[in-house]
Amino acid sequence: MVAEHPIHNVRVRTPSRMVSLPSESAQDFLARALAAYPTVHPVVERFRAVGVSRAVELFDPNERTFCLAVIEAWSAQAGADELPPGISELRDSLPR
Repeated sequence: MVAEHPIHNVRVRTPSRMVSLPSESAQDFLARALAAYPTVHPVVERFRAVGVSRAVELFDPNERTFCLAVIEAWSAQAGADELPPGISELRDSLPR
């Protein structure tokens, strides 16, 4: 098993824990977030601003709700078992 280099991960801090997403999973999430919202949502701007340099902080309840909605729609479309690595963990860290 090859460990991923940290530069290829995006860290997301939620009220309950820190989640690490492979950069490809984070990019997939951003693409779906952009498709789900008519303008660039603040969550997308936050992900773009921090990249892999520091953690994306999701403490705002509205931003967490948006992320959860994007992930739940994605899961409904693709199937929960088909979500990319880290996305299920992000979903599980977001209060419902």
